[in-house]
Amino acid sequence: MPPTTGTEAEPRPQRPVALIVVILIFAAVVSSFEATMMYTALPEIIQQFKSTPSDAGWILTGFLLVGAASAAISGRLGDAFGRRNVLIVVLLASIIGSVVSLMSDSLAGLIAGRAIQGLAGGLVPLCVGILRESLPSKSLPVAVATVAGAAMWGGAGGNIVSGNIVDAWGWRYVFVVAAVVAAVTAAGAFLLPRSTAKARLGRVDWFGGVLFAPGIALALYGVHESSSWGWSSGKTIGFLVGGLAVLALWVVWELRVEDPLINIRFFLNRKLGLTLVATAFVSFGTLGVSGFVGQLIWQTPEAAPVGLGLSAGTAGDLSFGIGLIGFVLSPLSGRVSRNGRSCNALFIGTVLAIAAAVLSSVLLGSVAGFFISQVVLTGATGFLLSSLPNLIVEGVPGPNTSEASGVYMVTQTAFSAVGTSIGTVLLSKNLEPGTSFSSRAGYNELFLMVAVAAAVALVAAWFIRRGTLRTASLQPQPAPAPVPDAI
Repeated sequence: MPPTTGTEAEPRPQRPVALIVVILIFAAVVSSFEATMMYTALPEIIQQFKSTPSDAGWILTGFLLVGAASAAISGRLGDAFGRRNVLIVVLLASIIGSVVSLMSDSLAGLIAGRAIQGLAGGLVPLCVGILRESLPSKSLPVAVATVAGAAMWGGAGGNIVSGNIVDAWGWRYVFVVAAVVAAVTAAGAFLLPRSTAKARLGRVDWFGGVLFAPGIALALYGVHESSSWGWSSGKTIGFLVGGLAVLALWVVWELRVEDPLINIRFFLNRKLGLTLVATAFVSFGTLGVSGFVGQLIWQTPEAAPVGLGLSAGTAGDLSFGIGLIGFVLSPLSGRVSRNGRSCNALFIGTVLAIAAAVLSSVLLGSVAGFFISQVVLTGATGFLLSSLPNLIVEGVPGPNTSEASGVYMVTQTAFSAVGTSIGTVLLSKNLEPGTSFSSRAGYNELFLMVAVAAAVALVAAWFIRRGTLRTASLQPQPAPAPVPDAI
């Protein structure tokens, strides 16, 4: 699948750069806020619907599963039909999902609304694509890093904002706020420039898109439930094997079809392939395990072997403030990424991730010490979440940016779920005798696993080539020939 000759024309902003970036920051915040906004509401929902944590957990899982599929499919459709158009449609779907959940009088209806809302998982790849086609190259790395940092901050804000809303008015009003923010963002999206570069799609490969979704869903469901079923359970193995089998069939299909909905051949490219490897390992450890362990340590009672005894509100406030630090650092990562050097920012992020894992293990005993480790972790997260999308931008032609960014987002989501599940299983196997609290040794093993995963990503970053691909398009061919290395 060789690239055609020619160079991409330098985009001329049809709107002020600041306006484009601000609107896309709102879109990224919608996606990340909706992903985390139900965490603090779960206890009240369980009580109101007389449910179990396992059943109510589908409020989170349903969003995650649909979001994983939407990240790839929305990105590809945005490349073909106009990213602004698809962005608006996804935002409107998010509003519909919020309304369905708000009006629901049953847990099943609430889960259905959250699943519709999960289409917001496709917003970030669309944002990256819009930035790519709208901004000049000198402004692009910082803009991508800023939007990615806003997504991280929005996720941190989801806990504190929704927690205060639940305490003051109840969980239903969280959906009111989500719908209003999505509606304001959708209105602003009409001010975005129309898409000028569109990938050739031809006959739409709907089968490939439909086959992809259940494969991801089955695998992620198996990972999600492994903490309660156990990794050796036949049900866990069945869902994982079944999901992987469907995904394998999907890969074969997409390699054979002339116009694939998701062009897997892009990732036979060395730069993109190594970027995905790095994404998988940092998502598994730094983004997956460390994401939930921090809140666990903050809120576990001081009487436990590891725990700082903070209230949920205080822990949420700290996380929000630390997340703000990461957001502020994101433009710095963008500056490092200029001139095709995003691998340098990724290198810095992985080094900080290793340092954060070591500090987290050493400084568990005090609030001040653990706060320092979490600041380093947030710095790592900021560099990682801003450098990885920039590496995707460097490695694919402009018309295919959202498509490639979508598959990157799916990789991040899937391996974050795997890391979270394995982390909870590891802690559960290292309980202090006669208690429900994990031992210090269990936490040390967990942080060692995170550090090793970050080290593998560091090696991958070392071998990623610098530079930016400058081609007009990559047209998929029937034969599964590999893509040449990016320049």
